[in-house]
Amino acid sequence: MPVALITGCSSGFGEAMALAFVERGYQVVATMRKPDNAPARLKALAVQRPSDIVLVPLDVTDAEMRRTATAFVVERFGRLDLLINNAGVGARGAVEDTPDAQWRAMFDTNLFGPLELVRLALPIMRAQGGGRIINVTSVAAFMKTPFMGAYCASKHALDTATAALDIETRSYGVRVVSVMPGPFKTALPQKSLDRAASAPYAAAAGHFNANFDGLESKAPEDVTPVIEAALAAASDPDPQLRYAAGADVVPILPPILAALAPMETIGLRLTGQA
Repeated sequence: MPVALITGCSSGFGEAMALAFVERGYQVVATMRKPDNAPARLKALAVQRPSDIVLVPLDVTDAEMRRTATAFVVERFGRLDLLINNAGVGARGAVEDTPDAQWRAMFDTNLFGPLELVRLALPIMRAQGGGRIINVTSVAAFMKTPFMGAYCASKHALDTATAALDIETRSYGVRVVSVMPGPFKTALPQKSLDRAASAPYAAAAGHFNANFDGLESKAPEDVTPVIEAALAAASDPDPQLRYAAGADVVPILPPILAALAPMETIGLRLTGQA
């Protein structure tokens, strides 16, 4: 059975992915900061099928926890076929109002933590002759959204690193791809590292927040498109670089992805596959 390590399983996409990959026949290590507070469905499944799913503590910003979780996967299951970097955090605030500490917190969770898990996973995958890494980015990776500069920048950085990694690792049988969700109702807004707008930005930020809150209130609760994208990203023999999910509400995205498509051909040439 293939083995998957999934981060950010305490709710939303991560919870749904853990459940879906177990049903697809994976042995899943579902991680979150506090497994004692795991969703009831995951707790129940871990009790019913302990050989198929294990709940493991992991704060992706903690180096020791990253090493421990990765080592646990190999000790328990003997291999690692799929890493899904799903854990993430949002933030609103003007660039000028956002201090360095908050930028670092954003990038620690959305970029540096995932990249370190990639570094830990790649030697395992190379040794076993292959694997798949999925980084959950966002349509925000291509948006230059005011009052969300730190979040968009972190997701854009992860998207760019994913594209480079996919070229670097193909010769070892490892593919690195991104799942790019559009707006969905998840716990992300409740955990957002928001900053109050200073006086120069108060009016514009208030208008933006009202519009954005309206968009989020209409976002779908059914995350099935994201789960289907993740399953395809994990199993397609020749995966796409990016799997957009629920992005139809962002009309500007399709032409951006179409414009980026030639870069995938360049990647193939760099690896000698075309």
